[in-house]
Amino acid sequence: MTIGKAMRPIFMGADKAWGSQAEAWLSDWFQICYVDGMSWWDGLFLESVAIDRDGDALTILTTSQSGFPQLQIVPWHQIGSRDTSFPLVIKDGPYAGLREDNGVILNTAGRAVAYRILGETAEQDRIVSAQSAMLTRDHREIGQVRGISGLAPAIMGLRALKELGDDIRFAANAHAKMTFLIHNEGGMADPSDPAYALNTTEAVNQSNGIRMEQMQGGMVQYMRANAGEQIKAFETNFPSEAQDRLQERIIRDALLAMGWPPELGWDMSKLGGASARIMLEMANRSITDRHQYLSQFCKRRCAFAIARAVEIGLLPKYTGADAARGGAYQFRFSAPPLLTADAGYASRDAIEAYRAGMRSMTDILSAGGLTLDQHLDEVENEEIEIRKRMERSGLPRSVFGILTPNGQPQDMTPTPTP
Repeated sequence: MTIGKAMRPIFMGADKAWGSQAEAWLSDWFQICYVDGMSWWDGLFLESVAIDRDGDALTILTTSQSGFPQLQIVPWHQIGSRDTSFPLVIKDGPYAGLREDNGVILNTAGRAVAYRILGETAEQDRIVSAQSAMLTRDHREIGQVRGISGLAPAIMGLRALKELGDDIRFAANAHAKMTFLIHNEGGMADPSDPAYALNTTEAVNQSNGIRMEQMQGGMVQYMRANAGEQIKAFETNFPSEAQDRLQERIIRDALLAMGWPPELGWDMSKLGGASARIMLEMANRSITDRHQYLSQFCKRRCAFAIARAVEIGLLPKYTGADAARGGAYQFRFSAPPLLTADAGYASRDAIEAYRAGMRSMTDILSAGGLTLDQHLDEVENEEIEIRKRMERSGLPRSVFGILTPNGQPQDMTPTPTP
């Protein structure tokens, strides 16, 4: 939800013509920007998943042999140290004397200056400078070096949930095979019973003397009753209500640990209208926070790509009035559409806020993943196309619908050219 097809660059600098050219080049670059051919959105999605599930992920800024900019994502288990001594101090090389903690090389101020990436052998290990790599993670503690999985507080519960699920499946499987329970005085089948001849396998539990027999795909268990005989169909109540409640509690704990409203990930049937909107606001807050966090890394990656593109002649150098800042960093990134329980209510609320001056059109459109320029371009192109068709066919404007906000007929008088 944080990524979707959003995270598209929007140029905010002075030279709009250069910005449009850079946006178009980045749009093409996004299709194959990772070294393994992944797209921009696939890589960001996997990175966001890694933050929640694994704890962190490392993205390296690199280039092909021709100098074309590329990104490489490194999973958490490839970042580490072969030497398990603590504290671990690097003895040689450009980072000699610095401390290494779980694959992260730190300077004296505790800032990451490089990362050790493990290969298949020690000779294949490599160290990448933090100037060319960025480790994305959720910060949960002061001095935290590596990321902590959002599921970490719920790991024990999730393990118990897996065991519970295995037990329930085993019980359901046993119930599918078990047909009857027969209680009799001997605790075994009567040899004179014609059904005795259908027996194909037989096993006796030596501890309690219970005899089990396989009967044409079903299972019959004989139990000693000491007097009389009773035949009952084997019944089970798996999963029980208590097991369902335990399962729900474990899942709720896991979702809460990840900062996600449990009702959205498990069961919304108990929520009313107001409660549902509160849950959606909480979810949207989490989505917005993740978008803002990843946007700072997206800006750096796009700046790197544009700088390399200028170097190899794919883009011209930025010469806008604000060239001192450079054009490569003057981007913001579109946000994904936010969740809503009532699109009509959200639309009316946005219209009223816009009329009162409390929200801008840019803010409203960004909630739907659009920019103001994109919206105005669509409106302009649509109106131009409609007017072309009116002139070609002679049909009135009403045939193509009333597109004005207040429903009034449009003024079709051509605007004089200055």
